[in-house]
Amino acid sequence: MEEGKSAENIMGKNIIGVIGNFKRIVDNPVSKFLLHKTLGYCEEDGASRLETALNFYLGKKEDCCRKCKVTSKFIAYIVSKGKKSFGVSEEEFKEQMEDQYWVRGLASVLKGIATFGVKKPFVPGAPFQVVWNITRACNMRCVHCYENAGSKGEEELSQGEILKGLDILANCGVTSLAFSGGEPSIHPQILKFIQHASNKGLHVALATNGYKFLDLGECMKFAKAGLQFVQISIDGIDPETHDSFRGVSGAWDRAVDAVENFERTGIFVEVATTVTEYNFEEIPEMIKFVRRLGAHWFMLYNFIPTGKGAEIVEMDISPKKRLKILRKAYRENFTDEMQEMQILSTAPQYAHVAHNMSFEDVKIIPTHFYNPEYTNPMLIKLADFVGGCGAGRFYMSIEPNGDMYPCVFFPHEDEVKLGNLLKDDFDIVWQNNRLLINLRNKNILKGNCGVCESRNICGGCRARAYNYLNDVFAPDPGCTKNENEWNMIKNYLSHENFQKMHQNGLTMNLRN
Repeated sequence: MEEGKSAENIMGKNIIGVIGNFKRIVDNPVSKFLLHKTLGYCEEDGASRLETALNFYLGKKEDCCRKCKVTSKFIAYIVSKGKKSFGVSEEEFKEQMEDQYWVRGLASVLKGIATFGVKKPFVPGAPFQVVWNITRACNMRCVHCYENAGSKGEEELSQGEILKGLDILANCGVTSLAFSGGEPSIHPQILKFIQHASNKGLHVALATNGYKFLDLGECMKFAKAGLQFVQISIDGIDPETHDSFRGVSGAWDRAVDAVENFERTGIFVEVATTVTEYNFEEIPEMIKFVRRLGAHWFMLYNFIPTGKGAEIVEMDISPKKRLKILRKAYRENFTDEMQEMQILSTAPQYAHVAHNMSFEDVKIIPTHFYNPEYTNPMLIKLADFVGGCGAGRFYMSIEPNGDMYPCVFFPHEDEVKLGNLLKDDFDIVWQNNRLLINLRNKNILKGNCGVCESRNICGGCRARAYNYLNDVFAPDPGCTKNENEWNMIKNYLSHENFQKMHQNGLTMNLRN
């Protein structure tokens, strides 16, 4: 893990270096004109012009069209500026860029600079990650399921439509695609989808309950198809906690076997757990247990009361408990074993916790993708560009029928629907959708979230604000700075009252 972690820090420095150094270039009219010329898809080379130019510059592509060759010279200049300022050598850079994942990521950064400019927070040219819930079918009955999964939906896309959708995402510059559900592993064509996405250059991930992967041979099939990252859910150190949460006896044992099996395939393994009152007390021991299993990451998911989760809303933890567990998680990243596993969280408050804690002059400013170590003060300052809630900025979600939302935790309501993958132009949605534009503007957040000194690196969870307060810009009631909102809300924390709260518009009264 040490080698991989170093590589990520090198690449993280370079990407942030490009962002930090490019403002004066885009402010130059000639440079700005040239950069815009690099955008778009090159039919001759069968890839985005930026990605083709990067691969030619890196020596990964022997030849390309004349326009892409010219673009590669311009890109080389931009990248060299980023490397020089942040101490990344040419050798280190090219070694890391052997992974096509980073080539696509850097191409997206450059496209984002050309499209949106250099602003806080930074917006890439396409989502770094899209989570695609390809089916509602599931072999479990999880009490917190945001998808209300169970049976296959009537409007689910066909095999051909999904393959077409994968082409759209790849051609628009999406870096990583995570198949989710429901339970994606039981979709009859999942291996074909993984292989197709991998062949298109996407970094392919799978979010699974692990039940199907009792056998190592099954895991190997997914590895051979091109799967590079797997997230397996384990919701407690006690099998009874997990099995009751998942509604299936023996689910814990099979999830643990899946972690061990996938670790043997060489696929990057993340264990995920949704933190609720059910398992809050087990989290410290979970950290030790997951580390012993050999997982690379342990992800603490923010509980969001949407889908079936609205039925157990009273199991949400308080802001003080959330702060306690995030501080514990951050400290654990600095234990002797930290090189073997990093602990992340989807709670954006994690970045605020990190900003106020450091160990041996080293800071980790968490993002949704990894925990880069920052010792350079310039890099810490630039965390303002990459931190905070990534909904509609670093990632998006797609439903089984192709409908798109800012993230998986937004309810399936027209107010927060962005469009449809097969019916709308993906690039136009990403660049011009009004909700996405507003989600990227930290200056219009309300209450304490709008005036907090950490709004750029945190900004609160927008899905949590929307699900509790019917307002995507409302204060996130999961933060200790918004305990007034939480104290009013908790009086309604039962399923029956929560439903009435929405039906009668009581959230408006809470917000005002």
